[in-house]
Amino acid sequence: MPKTFIDLFAGIGGFHRALKEMGYKCLLAVEKDAAAQEIYARNFPEKKRKGKHNLNRLVGDIRSITRRNPEEESTEINPLELKERLRMDYKIIKGEVGVICGGFPCQPFSKSGEQKGDKDATRGTLFRDILLLTRSLMPDFLILENVRNLAGKNHVHTLATIVKEIRELDYEIENIPITLSPHQLTLEHGSPQVRDRVFIIARKAGLQEGAHPAEVTRHIKNIKELEKPAWDAGSILCEKERKADRLNKSERKWLQIWENFLQITQDMKLPGHPIWTDDFENPPDKSTRMPKWKRGFLEANHRFYLEIIKDRNRKAKFHKWLKKLRQEKKDSDRDDARIIPASRRKFEWQANRAFKDGERRTLKKLLIQFRPSGIRVKPATHYPALVAMTQTTVVGPLVGLNKTREYYRYISPKEAAKLQGMDKIKFGRQTDALSYKQLGNAVNVKVIKYLAKLLMDGVPAVTP
Repeated sequence: MPKTFIDLFAGIGGFHRALKEMGYKCLLAVEKDAAAQEIYARNFPEKKRKGKHNLNRLVGDIRSITRRNPEEESTEINPLELKERLRMDYKIIKGEVGVICGGFPCQPFSKSGEQKGDKDATRGTLFRDILLLTRSLMPDFLILENVRNLAGKNHVHTLATIVKEIRELDYEIENIPITLSPHQLTLEHGSPQVRDRVFIIARKAGLQEGAHPAEVTRHIKNIKELEKPAWDAGSILCEKERKADRLNKSERKWLQIWENFLQITQDMKLPGHPIWTDDFENPPDKSTRMPKWKRGFLEANHRFYLEIIKDRNRKAKFHKWLKKLRQEKKDSDRDDARIIPASRRKFEWQANRAFKDGERRTLKKLLIQFRPSGIRVKPATHYPALVAMTQTTVVGPLVGLNKTREYYRYISPKEAAKLQGMDKIKFGRQTDALSYKQLGNAVNVKVIKYLAKLLMDGVPAVTP
């Protein structure tokens, strides 16, 4: 089996890192985003080889390979022509590629096959280009990654089409893909991040090497049924902190106010529903039409408010706290406006299991996210999924075993890279915001490596 791969929709190189660690060489990478291209090329520079294909060759648009004109759907190259183009332009031939991999975009597929008898439901999608390359090169294995929703009820047709089309190319593939998160693997193979993704794996029919996708699926099912590892969110934190990651004055103020809330309510069990302080005093008007879920939240918040003020001493402290949370100032129109934004007057407590009975609750031991829906706090075990938006996790000063810091701070790009298994990535001089975005879009290297080893090296006889 050739230890080579083609990296499609490559991003900043998550698949590349995983397969390189397994001894595989990249023949060709495809990535359209210019900023991601720069990071990919920085970390995996092209290597020229006289008379052979270059390693790590990077192409911007997959359709510059599969079309005569990338902008025109009708200029698709037939399999024989594509084979010749790959041989002439890239020096890649059938039988020379071990793996085609990629985190492909999930576009809705046409249902014309069901409705009009048209056999081609993939036309117009980028998945079709994966099929074209697969048909021309017939790699031994396929490893494709996508968001969790691909396996959901809204994408049944899309997933069924993907499976059908791959199977018709003479590959072994399961009807239901693998769903896996790095926090579900062992401490050795995973990382402290909840990041459910769908993985579609396939092996060329008749190939004796590696494992049948059904074997890999059973192994992962067994892994997920084991007791979850005891993750420590502090394990990815760097000893040396950057001042740039510390919270600004407003953010520190918000957390101090909610820390005071925890002190006032220490003797109470906090609810699991979102705490909406603006709606505490008044129950929802029964005559007002609103969604059932919203009415339920409003009623629950009013009950919680009544429970808080039941105790006379706590009532006085709480109303003083509420007044501080609702401080006002004159806006540009000379109207009264609250200083603290509405989303920061909401609180999502998801950390009951982080404290033993009688233990003093504090935000300093928790993971925090400033979300549009409110300030969300969670136990410092594993991190929420990195996303390509500005919701980078904040760590409290007491997060981590034997690590005491003075400040609340955001995790750095270097630490976010550790969560994705990219400890050695070089970002150069680009902005932190762009690095976070790229990492949020990336595949998890450790998960890819774990699945790839199972598929291409074989499943161990005993589940670890």
